[in-house]
Amino acid sequence: NLAAQEKKWEHQLFLSAGLSSHHKGDHRSNGFTDKIAYGLSYHLNERWALMPGIAVCEVAEHAFRNAHMGADDDHLVFLNLPIIMQLNVERDNDRCTLGLGPVFSFCIGNEHYYVDADPDSPLNHLNKFKTFTIGLQPMITYWLNRHWSLGAEGYIGLMNIRDTHGIASGSNHIHSLSATLGYRF
Repeated sequence: NLAAQEKKWEHQLFLSAGLSSHHKGDHRSNGFTDKIAYGLSYHLNERWALMPGIAVCEVAEHAFRNAHMGADDDHLVFLNLPIIMQLNVERDNDRCTLGLGPVFSFCIGNEHYYVDADPDSPLNHLNKFKTFTIGLQPMITYWLNRHWSLGAEGYIGLMNIRDTHGIASGSNHIHSLSATLGYRF
């Protein structure tokens, strides 16, 4: 794309929403995720670009049901720093972008332990999740025109984010699949 080559840098805004999957040991549950993101693509050549970005991502477990007494449903907010390598594919007038890269995530909205059966538990009021995790983000984007795009992206949690504080046990990995609306300028 000649316009992209002349410009080299492109600003991109993304809104996404989709389903999340929470893997807690042998148990799996589904929830909801939404995200607002900004990326700055640097075009290395006609086909390849590197896009570092920043995003705020919300992940809610069991978002489609009412919480019940004693429920341990998680609701988290992350500040994500993705670094996505992009491959631009153009055929006739159609253009799509394939991307893949690491995501460095900082938990900025954490849940806390509260053990109903033991009000004196040493876990009470401690963070349930680690403050840092790493994931992998695959993505595909179809450009509707010069500015607007539709796409899909995933998140594959590579680390156990459960913070057991050396007292509790268990693990938690979060994965998601989202539809994305993008705008570039």
